[in-house]
Amino acid sequence: MVQDSPAGTTAQASPGPRGSLLRWRPTRWRVAPTLALIFTVTVTAATAINGAMVITQSMDVARQNTTKRLREVTRSLASKLDADAIATLRQPSQHEDPIYLRTHARMKQALDQVEGVSFVYTLRKVEGKPKDQFSKYMFVVDGTPYGSEDYEPIGAVMTTSPSTDALHRVWTTGQFEADRSFVTDEWGTWLSGYYPLFRRDGSFETVLGVDISSDSVIAERQRILGTLSQGYLLSLLLLLPAAALVGRRLSSPLRRINQRLLAISQLELDPQSAQTPLSCQWVHEIHEISSSLGRVESALGDFGRYVPARLVRKLVLNKNQIRLDGEVRKLAILFTDIIGFTAIAEHLDPETILHALNDYFTIINDAALETQGVLDKYMGDSALLFWGAPDAIDHPARSAVDTALLCQQRLEELNRTWQQQGAPLCFETCFGLDYGAVVVGNIGSSSRVNYTIVGDRVNLCSRVETVNRRYGTRVLATRALVNALGADAAQYLIIKVDDSHLRGISEPVELFEIRGRREAMASEDVEFATTFEAALAQGRAGRSSEAIAAVEALPERFRRLAYVRHALQAWRHPDGRHGTPPSSPGLPSRRDAEP
Repeated sequence: MVQDSPAGTTAQASPGPRGSLLRWRPTRWRVAPTLALIFTVTVTAATAINGAMVITQSMDVARQNTTKRLREVTRSLASKLDADAIATLRQPSQHEDPIYLRTHARMKQALDQVEGVSFVYTLRKVEGKPKDQFSKYMFVVDGTPYGSEDYEPIGAVMTTSPSTDALHRVWTTGQFEADRSFVTDEWGTWLSGYYPLFRRDGSFETVLGVDISSDSVIAERQRILGTLSQGYLLSLLLLLPAAALVGRRLSSPLRRINQRLLAISQLELDPQSAQTPLSCQWVHEIHEISSSLGRVESALGDFGRYVPARLVRKLVLNKNQIRLDGEVRKLAILFTDIIGFTAIAEHLDPETILHALNDYFTIINDAALETQGVLDKYMGDSALLFWGAPDAIDHPARSAVDTALLCQQRLEELNRTWQQQGAPLCFETCFGLDYGAVVVGNIGSSSRVNYTIVGDRVNLCSRVETVNRRYGTRVLATRALVNALGADAAQYLIIKVDDSHLRGISEPVELFEIRGRREAMASEDVEFATTFEAALAQGRAGRSSEAIAAVEALPERFRRLAYVRHALQAWRHPDGRHGTPPSSPGLPSRRDAEP
């Protein structure tokens, strides 16, 4: 048997099958020394790698920071200069002109106040043909102090170097440009930025230039390196003791987690094959957790295929015996059914139907999980879902509507996939939604129970789903469900369909079609909803002719809707002899042919 060893430097051996061979097993380390070593190696390696990268790239970082400074300085100074006034300065004799003196003073002020700036000046292109490619620009106002050997008068040609690029680009782009690399000329090595000065009529003939020497950039680089070095050193000093502390503190919680998982795994279920073990098996505690978690996942994984996951969790953690009881809660309910499934199944082999239904119900189950719903049961090709139990959730009615629309979208994609594969399958699904008080809980016998819902609202929801065939709709909801949406109802395109008499229901039921999310609907659909709602109001007010005229003005695809035809018949035959609207052609159902 392999024994644990301290932070492992030796391998364990045991006799081989013939007693002459040794089997080597890796040592499993404890959490505290393991994490301390991992943190130490990681921080050290990260510090070394990042330090090397910073050293090699620090000059680029410093240049980028300097470029930002150039942009800010030139933009600020340009806002204080008058381009129209500067444009009047053409002759060297104008150096006493008030415009020149005022401009020079502002530029010299920037030169004195902004750290690292060595030269500030304005340039325009040389008039006429320049003598060579390096003599294209001349000074207008030079911010260098008078009497300085570097001062340049109006019209003095500025000699550029082959490395100059920003000064050439600014005339083309008409926006701030900075040198991509250092420029060396007769005055030294610089990083320069140029900002265009536009006249009030939009013309552009002058640029503002600012030079920062390479010494300033190098100083910026040294500052960055110093700051980063201090930060890395501080991180190293803080993380190493923290790693040891975290490692020691993790050992105890991991053992407690392991004990809890072992307790959960005591479900009286036959485990299937063990799950894939966790990684880091060389850590002693992780090895223990992996062994127990495999048993837990095996039991709960199989159990969860038959009972909703949230319900499994409540049952497993419940220390009391499961009792036959329930409670009254207000839930959102969704009933689904495939139109004409019996006719479809008659022409296909059972294996094809089985695979198709598995794909179909996977979509419905996944949509319910995404919206915190519970898929109560499958009934042939039908499904019953609800929201609000066993745990209460926010906005159960909205979750039910979102599930119906999500299922509708994904089932359409599934039908297209089958069509592309050449499969003779097409599932047209109807959805019925309701909201109200039902009994929810453990219902069954003393030896076998089912967590489900019962009540007249469940029966009503089933009837609502079936009556889709009468009105040619796909998603029908009751007034109770629409009211439960509250302010969320504005997110959807909801249309009043009818006050319907359903089999087994004594009072007429207000039914509403949910056509989709309002933001995703075409303007024509929104206009139809508004028009039909207004027409219904006119019909209720006795203005049948106005209601008929409004509906007949709708596009044909809306007039063909079964509930629209039904409304027209009711308005044309107010004596009630128009009868029950026929079901949509070609869409028979095996359930409740006369809802």
